[in-house]
Amino acid sequence: MAGQKSPKQQAKADASEKAKSADRDWMTSAELATKLGWREHSLRDALRDRTLEGVHRTAFGYKIEASAVDAISSALGPAPAKGNSPQKAGRPS
Repeated sequence: MAGQKSPKQQAKADASEKAKSADRDWMTSAELATKLGWREHSLRDALRDRTLEGVHRTAFGYKIEASAVDAISSALGPAPAKGNSPQKAGRPS
């Protein structure tokens, strides 16, 4: 009996194909958080209750227009302070 042939597999995408396009005019919430100095989950919490110009909620998260970064930054204000974990506070050193 002859051996079975393996199914043809698609070649994996090169790293250059996986990279996000640099010529797009929008950014993700993670990219905006990095740009503004916020933590991503804090930024998403702040965006959830507001309607800001240039921020669009999608099924996968947020799509933020790159031209609206300054307006969003002034509307949100400074990044909240990073708190310490309550689990580490009571632990002896």
